[in-house]
Amino acid sequence: MTALFPDTDPSEIAEIAAVAGTPFYLYDAATLRGRLDALRAALPQVEFFYSLKSNPNLSVARVLHDHGAGCEVSSLLELETSLKAGAAPERILMVGPGKSEAELERAVDLGIKAIVVESAHELTQIDALARLRGRVQNIALRINPDFHAGGAKLNMSGRPTQFGIDQSDLSEVLVKAEDCAHLRVCGLHAYMGTRILSYETVVANVRNILKLATDIAPTLRYALDFVDVGGGFGIPYYEGETELDLEALGREVTPLVQAFCAAHEQTRVVIELGRYLSGPSGQFVTRVQHIKNSKGENFAVCDGGSNVHAAAAGQGFLRKNFPIRLLRAGQIVGAHDSSSNWTLTGPLCTPQDVIGKSVAMASPQVGDLISIGQSGAYGPSASPVNFLGFGAPAEIMIDGDALTLVRSRDTVDARLALQQPSDLRRSGSSGPAALADLYAAVPGNGLEGTPFADPCLERLSGLQPLFRDVGARLDRDPESWTALWENPTVRALTTVGVPEAFNGFPLRDSGLGISDCPYGLHVAMVERLARFDANCILSLPGPSLSGGAVLATGTKAQIARFFDGYRFGPQGTFFAVTEPDAGSDASNGRSTLSSKNGGLVLNGVKTLVGGVARAEIGLFFAHIEATGRMGLVMIRPSDAPECVKIERLGTNGLRGADLCQLTLTDFPVTQDMILGSSGRSLRDGFMAINGVFERNRPMVAAMALGSGRGLIELMLEDPARLPFYQDLLARHTALLVQLVKVIRAQESGRPKVQDISKIKMQAVSFADQVVRRITDQDPMRFLKDAELRRRCRDVKAFEYMEGTSNIHLLNAYRSYAAGVIQ
Repeated sequence: MTALFPDTDPSEIAEIAAVAGTPFYLYDAATLRGRLDALRAALPQVEFFYSLKSNPNLSVARVLHDHGAGCEVSSLLELETSLKAGAAPERILMVGPGKSEAELERAVDLGIKAIVVESAHELTQIDALARLRGRVQNIALRINPDFHAGGAKLNMSGRPTQFGIDQSDLSEVLVKAEDCAHLRVCGLHAYMGTRILSYETVVANVRNILKLATDIAPTLRYALDFVDVGGGFGIPYYEGETELDLEALGREVTPLVQAFCAAHEQTRVVIELGRYLSGPSGQFVTRVQHIKNSKGENFAVCDGGSNVHAAAAGQGFLRKNFPIRLLRAGQIVGAHDSSSNWTLTGPLCTPQDVIGKSVAMASPQVGDLISIGQSGAYGPSASPVNFLGFGAPAEIMIDGDALTLVRSRDTVDARLALQQPSDLRRSGSSGPAALADLYAAVPGNGLEGTPFADPCLERLSGLQPLFRDVGARLDRDPESWTALWENPTVRALTTVGVPEAFNGFPLRDSGLGISDCPYGLHVAMVERLARFDANCILSLPGPSLSGGAVLATGTKAQIARFFDGYRFGPQGTFFAVTEPDAGSDASNGRSTLSSKNGGLVLNGVKTLVGGVARAEIGLFFAHIEATGRMGLVMIRPSDAPECVKIERLGTNGLRGADLCQLTLTDFPVTQDMILGSSGRSLRDGFMAINGVFERNRPMVAAMALGSGRGLIELMLEDPARLPFYQDLLARHTALLVQLVKVIRAQESGRPKVQDISKIKMQAVSFADQVVRRITDQDPMRFLKDAELRRRCRDVKAFEYMEGTSNIHLLNAYRSYAAGVIQ
């Protein structure tokens, strides 16, 4: 390892420490320029962009811009920093998988060189912004290729990732981009990985990316302006690591670039670099505060640690030592024969605050300086500088004889000023929902462009009084659901999922301004309506799980038989799986379809929600004795009422779900009542049914999240309570963002069961947390408000989807729920 520290006189470092205090970062401008010069010499035909994420300090960006580098930015602040550094818009690239509306608006307003698009949705988002401004915006498509970088310390492509567009989806996205009249595809971008120290890996990456660009270029309407082959050049941090061989890199890459540019005369090759440019320019300096020995281990406690240099503490890195040296009285104190091992820590109250472990060095003294090299990248901006209130350190630049403070140390007064209370009740907003949205629905919260930001959700707000009224009535009378059905919007929402040929209440007649309801929007609507009252959702006679199972595995005749009732009015349905003694594990059930007197009969007892007492048709899960397999049988209770017994059961919550026990005794069955009895294999049928269940579980998560949010809005009828619920509003938003990921996986046909289970568990936990907060913060309001008590009780019943028998009062599904006042 060579040149691990900039060529700065140690006596100058001591002078800086005396004047500016410690800890601080010291950047060397000559090193910054020298790194860029070396790159240009090795790769003369490549255009270089500085990645501000590595070090967004304005002065660092200015030095590199003034020396000819473009700027690659990942946020609004980095964009404005680049402009302040002198960069023209046409020298700025914007990247990032989750750009906010404000960031995109600013980039389009400026007309930057290119916005790097990382998803199909971003295409339409940017196109709309450009159309409003009457301009055409240049974009580049970031590709997640099928190959990967074997020598990168951190692979960022060639695997499942949030970055870029999968190579397999690229042709479809290109077609979509061509249809966007206000976009121009001017570039391609791929970033394979970071901290690459093998020049062979870089060569392979460049070769593969240029080959990919060569294959894509003929399919484009216009010639590309540039191909960004990423970067990821590493620097040596640890013992045994060596510098990237830039000479060998240039010798191998230059012919590849020359050949590509000769074949594509209008196209430049771009490399974006952050760490490689800024890392070696910086060193971190901290002062020894205390010396101690604990159980045989030497410790030097410094005034700066992982809070200001997280990388040296191993966050995002291996826990190995960066280059470290000891400075005393303006001199470097080298290791010698009497040196011993020392652990260097910061001032934090955590054992993880270690910036050097078993460092062989002369014994430090109180007041000595510790200097850590290779620290110009991912320093203070990538560290938890506010932990324990220490704040960000000073940043200083040395440029020849000039020594400049380029970022002041955080002060206590400045940080306290950011915490001054302000009134969130703004003019134009009213009601608890609007007050909650002031905190939770802020730009950049991750929900822009998702189903949870769809304008039609706001049109549902008019249903809130109806839902709150009927929700209370359902507690006393399960037939109160009919008041919901009288509302045309509710009717249309109830029949979402009914095939168009059988749906007499289409969405186009709902007043919501939509004619169809994709899966994601359906989940978002459930969440929004659950804010009003989840009890009402469960009381509605929609097709739900049973309808999905019929569509997945039924014959055309079975589908027609099941859905035909929705042409003219409400048709309750049911899905009977859970048994009193077996729970929701159908494989342990005792229900049977067997032969008797030359025919088939169905026998069994089920416990289920969904209004079987008022249902006209449904599915019954049973063992088929003739085959030894499980099967679903479609039955109409009215076909043999003497064989059917339905008993409503008492519940402790969610009474709109109408928990019942269904008993069939020798119910006559014909072959055409057995679902999927022809056509599909048994395995295909059950895989399809399993998919129906997995699509329903995010609905349960949405219902739990909406119920919790609705309880918060009830509490915010008194705006003074907002401070008690701000953290829960933020958590609600964060969980919606996670739910969006689950929805997108479902819509793409690649759902992950573990992610679905996780969000459902987190959503139920969130709703529970809201109830605990209410009873802790305002027990008197809880005791006095009947609606609040009922809806808190309903939240406690959300585990019913794991087995409907669990909400039967006799089973004490949650012992503490029984203590909730009715």
